[in-house]
Amino acid sequence: MDLSVRRSGGLHGAADIPPNKSHSFRALVMAALAEGTSHIHNPLVSADWMRGTEAMEMFGASVTPEKGDAWVIQGTGGQLQTPDDIIDCGNSGIIFRFFTGLAAACRGYTVLTGDHSIRHIRPIGALLEAMEQLGAFARSTKGDGHGPVVVRGPLRGGVATLDGADSQPVSALLIAASLADAPTELNVANPGEKPWVELTLDWLRRCGVDFSNEDYTRYRVRGRQRWGGFETTVPRDWSAAMYPIVAALITADSEIRLDGMDFGDAQGDRLVVNVLREMGADIEVTDDGVTARSSRLTGRTIDCNDFIDQFMLLAVVGCYAEGETVLTNAGVCRHKECDRIAAMDAALRAMGADVEQRPDGLVVRRSELRGATLDSRDDHRMVMTLATAALGAAGETVIRDVECVKKTFPHFIQEMERLGALMITS
Repeated sequence: MDLSVRRSGGLHGAADIPPNKSHSFRALVMAALAEGTSHIHNPLVSADWMRGTEAMEMFGASVTPEKGDAWVIQGTGGQLQTPDDIIDCGNSGIIFRFFTGLAAACRGYTVLTGDHSIRHIRPIGALLEAMEQLGAFARSTKGDGHGPVVVRGPLRGGVATLDGADSQPVSALLIAASLADAPTELNVANPGEKPWVELTLDWLRRCGVDFSNEDYTRYRVRGRQRWGGFETTVPRDWSAAMYPIVAALITADSEIRLDGMDFGDAQGDRLVVNVLREMGADIEVTDDGVTARSSRLTGRTIDCNDFIDQFMLLAVVGCYAEGETVLTNAGVCRHKECDRIAAMDAALRAMGADVEQRPDGLVVRRSELRGATLDSRDDHRMVMTLATAALGAAGETVIRDVECVKKTFPHFIQEMERLGALMITS
């Protein structure tokens, strides 16, 4: 399926923002490890979620949808069984990293693989090395630090060191360490994406896990921990919310509202609201949600590491902001669903942008964008980012293969159309 986008007039109305994927998966994992029954309301149900629930059942949990928006998880009490088949992580980095960590709680061998990005782009070597330091067997089958991987427990505990530029291996180890045979000390060099680690720590606190955190560089986690089942409602996704917010900012005569957004939640992408305000954005945050209006923006230098998933969208903002926008500390973007730095550089150049690629980011100058035919790179955020950029571009933009948008915002196109965006699928 392809998506055609044309320059739109004013955007108006209220957008329905989906639940947050990162919260959904942390809730699923912690519920599957709990003793007893948990109820998760309003998770983000997507292809990734279905793969994740299937994998959790392979580890011994029971995961059942109820009427309405609830899912019921019967936990394992931390006693995971060895899966009797290969775990296919698809396109999901969170399944690949988190479930590789969980596999160290099993006494047999677990094999995990996934799509091209899992097998060639997204590294897992740092996690595997740290797991071996803690007593597990954890190897990349090709020896290249990518999937497929083979893991066998137990995770004994002890001391491990790993690079923390990517937050997912750190989060995976923190959860796995709570099941280890003995206490774990985890030393993290180059800690990055701290809000996403904090999201994991928030879930550990909710479940009563005993740990300490020294400035995200040293953690201590007591082993053999257990917690009870729980009931939770997954909050709306700040990552998804940023696309209609930015669309309103860069489209003339626009005012859109996002109800139910919680600015007090731990999600790091909410911080982009403050960055946009510093650039001149007219964004109002209340207890009920967010309102965004057309704005005159000014470029600035932005450290993207605390909200790395918004790097591409901030590059688009730079095209519509006066002067120069410099995006830094985003090197980890080269190892997501695609190399997002190179992909955005190529896409924006195709649209006529004045852009300069750097090892850890981009320099973007105000540009008059024009329509182009672009490739999604099978990256859900690429689809939403380029569709947002096209709303202010001259002519027609066609984005190829947009089905991947369902990964985090299944009804993105419909919601944008409802706000007044000119988008047509074919």
